[in-house]
Amino acid sequence: AQFGGTAKEYFAAALKQAWANVKAWAAKATFELAADTRKARTWLAQIVGTHPTYKLDRKFLNEDYSNEYGEKVFRLNNGFYEYNDGRRRGMFEVVNGEIRNVDQNSVLAAIA
Repeated sequence: AQFGGTAKEYFAAALKQAWANVKAWAAKATFELAADTRKARTWLAQIVGTHPTYKLDRKFLNEDYSNEYGEKVFRLNNGFYEYNDGRRRGMFEVVNGEIRNVDQNSVLAAIA
């Protein structure tokens, strides 16, 4: 009564918003990294541009949650990412929920 409208209209709007959230969650890619150890720290960074010293400017990300094995799980939007899994580093691109491996030259060409 305070804001106008009926309960039916509010419930319909809430359902639309909930489905939009579910669809947005499903469109993201899932990436898993091993948990940190005493010898190595694992990380994932989004590449956000170029950097004068390091070539690529990165934004380090926190995991969204940990799975039952203790691995870090990330939900990612479209873009370029770099990871370190404790043994090796690599880069990949997320396009519409799909992960594709890329090299540094193709990342620089795409963001420059």
